[in-house]
Amino acid sequence: MAEKILVVDDSRLVTDIVKMRLEMHGYTVRLAHSGEEALERIADEVPDLMVLDVQMPGMDGYEVCRRLRENPALDDLRIIMLTSSEDKQAAFEAGVDDYLNKDVDLLNLPNRVKLVLEMT
Repeated sequence: MAEKILVVDDSRLVTDIVKMRLEMHGYTVRLAHSGEEALERIADEVPDLMVLDVQMPGMDGYEVCRRLRENPALDDLRIIMLTSSEDKQAAFEAGVDDYLNKDVDLLNLPNRVKLVLEMT
């Protein structure tokens, strides 16, 4: 069974590119375009992994991550932050499992997703 991934970014171009890259590697991908929408989707169905942007209107990626990490029922949810932000420390303090830069690491995303999923 294919692992389920939730991709969260306010840019539809980014979510479409990430979805295409991950589906090529056999993952099932759902999309959300805001932090609030991401939390709603997770309430409906918990994915195996989330690819999360930082800079979004309303609730940013750090806050989404902190809220998810406060819920013990979501301890198995892996989170990769994929962002243009350079603040890795803030990302790890919020609770991410991995951090990728959109400008540099997008092509490497499927490999990193595989590695992070193997961490569970």
